[in-house]
Amino acid sequence: MSQLVPDTPELKEFYKRLPEFSLAPLWTVLSSLITPVPVSRCQPAHWDYKKVRPLILESGSLITAKQAERRVLILENPGMPGESKITDSLYAGLQLILPGEVAPAHRHSQSALRFIVEGSGAYTAVDGEKTIMEEGDFVITPSWTWHDHGNDSTEPMVWLDGLD
Repeated sequence: MSQLVPDTPELKEFYKRLPEFSLAPLWTVLSSLITPVPVSRCQPAHWDYKKVRPLILESGSLITAKQAERRVLILENPGMPGESKITDSLYAGLQLILPGEVAPAHRHSQSALRFIVEGSGAYTAVDGEKTIMEEGDFVITPSWTWHDHGNDSTEPMVWLDGLD
């Protein structure tokens, strides 16, 4: 609470009535919303692909692309557990598409990037236009465009998804 606002019985009673109207007083939280320097719970983190690769491949034997819709292991910042994000404003995950699978067409408000980590010959189709992906490729999907992913090759494909 602001140091300038006294904590009176009248204010406490006033605060109790606000939730009924989905209201909250800014003056009680302003100092935590607008800080002199940025505040983040984000912690430095490192994901070793050699160590997480077996888990990514194991996920392919435990859940189908159809069941998962998109089979992705989220890179979750250890300072923000349960929030499915890598920083305060970014999402990242490793997606697996096995041979013959298709992740159905979808769209989202975020722009997306894909950095191909492993495999060759799968595709991303953006608004119906297929782009064949090879290891080391970098693919961008603009926000709110329909896109799907498929793997017509004979090997698993893994890429790093990033969304803003």
